[in-house]
Amino acid sequence: MSGSAPARLTAISGLGGKGPACFLLEANDKRLLLDFGEGPQPGLLPDISAIGRIDALLLSHQHADHLGALRFLPEIGDPPIHATAFVAQNLKQTARILPLQGRNEILGIPVTTGRSGHAPGGVWLHFAVGAGFIYMGDNCDESPLYAADAPPPAATAVIDASYGAYDDPYAARAAELDRLLEAPGRLLLPVPAQGRGPELALHLLRRGVPAYIDEENRKVVGMLLAKPDLIRSEARSDFARLLTESAPSPEAAKAIIVSPATVKSQLAQRLIAAKKSGADIRILFTGYTPAGTPAGDLLEQGLASFMRWNIHPRLSDNAALIRAIGAKQVMPAFGDPAPAQWAQAFAPARVLLDPSCEL
Repeated sequence: MSGSAPARLTAISGLGGKGPACFLLEANDKRLLLDFGEGPQPGLLPDISAIGRIDALLLSHQHADHLGALRFLPEIGDPPIHATAFVAQNLKQTARILPLQGRNEILGIPVTTGRSGHAPGGVWLHFAVGAGFIYMGDNCDESPLYAADAPPPAATAVIDASYGAYDDPYAARAAELDRLLEAPGRLLLPVPAQGRGPELALHLLRRGVPAYIDEENRKVVGMLLAKPDLIRSEARSDFARLLTESAPSPEAAKAIIVSPATVKSQLAQRLIAAKKSGADIRILFTGYTPAGTPAGDLLEQGLASFMRWNIHPRLSDNAALIRAIGAKQVMPAFGDPAPAQWAQAFAPARVLLDPSCEL
């Protein structure tokens, strides 16, 4: 728009450490909020007073640290929500539908979306503002289950830097899990059903490991089977076997997949109690587990262990993304800062550690 101010990006929350996603895009005299999360620590929220009145809210995916603050929508002007159909069907609020792949226009701003490879219905968001801006949300190129699309060129990018400088490949983590499964006893895997749960279930199926899938994960598996465009084409035939070839009960399984990852379900609590009473059950967390939570307490007490399962991009994945889109400036979000490693890996792109920049 002629005479309008330059487009600007502000990190309300999500920059400088693990925290709720909340980014403000100001362009064409409009104010768009990208994600509105809570957590991952319970009660951790963006500074809502710093947001102001918003014209539209765009959601990248369904995890709580990206949309858990929706109850505060009235405090930011009760803007319309834009989300993919898979995410929208699980919201309490009405949402306008974003395509999984394609071009849209929101308040006169061209927006292109593509599958992010991180969670069901998750997308990256590309905006035709400034010299091009992309918000990756959470993404993953390595998932054997969730489909991912290559994003278009953008001069500025908010990338998923949840793993900092970590760079171990998915194959290494899969091999480590396979070794753990060789030990006696059962393995309890508390995971989010809207993410790692179905992916781990697919891995276990392909390895011939008898796995029990709880009701919440079975529900999401069923939803994914009805939406084959959400998953990789090469995974569809194996994935279709999950509901018929999983173990009939936790007692008949070598691995037990339960949701949520916070171990709040009745089944998780029952199995944890059985472990404390001497049952041969090992508890393995595979994602971020905040201290001071029931899951964090299990780790602190030595009753559980941790092994990362790659669901975010590695350092080399992010470096490849930055080269592919031709980014000139990059804001690494959602993880503890690794400025020296980022500067080296992302060069010549400039690493943005301040919360605001012009696009």
